[in-house]
Amino acid sequence: MLNILFWNLHGNSIEEVIAECLIENNISLAAFSEFRGIDFTKLEGLLFKQYHLVPSLREEPSQTQGVIHTRMFVKNNIEATAMQEQGRYSIFKIKTSIQQYILATIHLQDRINKTNTDRINTIKSIKSNIEKFENELECCNTIVIGDFNANPYDEELLSVHAFNAVLFKDLILANEYRTYEYLEYKHFYNPILDFISASNEMHGSFYHTGGSYTPIWHCIDQILLRKELVQYFEELKYIMKIGDTDLIKTKKPDGSISDHLPLLATIKEEVDSDE
Repeated sequence: MLNILFWNLHGNSIEEVIAECLIENNISLAAFSEFRGIDFTKLEGLLFKQYHLVPSLREEPSQTQGVIHTRMFVKNNIEATAMQEQGRYSIFKIKTSIQQYILATIHLQDRINKTNTDRINTIKSIKSNIEKFENELECCNTIVIGDFNANPYDEELLSVHAFNAVLFKDLILANEYRTYEYLEYKHFYNPILDFISASNEMHGSFYHTGGSYTPIWHCIDQILLRKELVQYFEELKYIMKIGDTDLIKTKKPDGSISDHLPLLATIKEEVDSDE
């Protein structure tokens, strides 16, 4: 199993909580945003150096400009290489003992100070670079995970000019592309609706009561998959407790830990049939 974690850390120093989360959930790959409070060397030590921080391209002397919004932390038995960094997103080539993947980690512009147009413009860049690497690597085992700052039915997820995601598995299995204005746009699959429900308390990852029109719980931390991975997707959940630590306080995420709940996604790995 490939267990992938994404967590917007709200800038807090919570290395012990993160380490317990990674061990408890047997995490393979962990992506973090708003990680400025984290000492990754300390985190590596807490995990007995079984994980490491993937080197950033921006650490090269010729690429020191700009801010990185996501960082990747992986188990040592997984090969992860940063192929592209554009501030709001990073794209990695991932190799396990079984499969190769393209993984994009994102933290799109916030909902208060920016517009959906700002986010869609970033998404266009993400998609263009993903498609470039899919062609170069001849690999469509593509995953996008992160803080989208958009809900599943928002334009950023559904529009053909954005992620062009479908929310139902049978739709992408039947039609990998959507035709619009005589052009074909490749779908992503968003599995969120299969897993959120009041009955299992999977409400969302972010709680916000401001304004007169809001669902209170927002599913802004999400994962998208290409068709090739749809049948192997096993589970999606927002983690609400790590060990004895409750991540929810008074009905919303405990801000002293993070104002977001971590997202855990599980993909079953299988060898390609043509190998």
